[in-house]
Amino acid sequence: MPPPKKHPATKAQTPKALGAVARQQLLLVKGLLDEVARNYVARLHREIAELLRVIEKKQAEPDFSRRKLKDFREILKLIADLQINPERGRRKDLKRIDALIGELQSVVDKW
Repeated sequence: MPPPKKHPATKAQTPKALGAVARQQLLLVKGLLDEVARNYVARLHREIAELLRVIEKKQAEPDFSRRKLKDFREILKLIADLQINPERGRRKDLKRIDALIGELQSVVDKW
């Protein structure tokens, strides 16, 4: 087992120096947050775009079965049941959107 990672701060450093290190580390975390958020949202956008392509393709097919009609109703219900408050910017709202996309994918995967 590797030894635990040591922090750059030691007891001999001044509060000012420790504050500068903490500030630098927080700026790194801020940059990581931006990168993770960008990649997460980009992935969700790709998944939604793929769902749109599949739905448009199935919608244009001449042999539209009752099963697909039922699936479209289920898709509409799942979307209508989505309850989020975008102004609050909460993680649980992102999780709900992510979960919705997963549920929609499972519906269209049956096609």
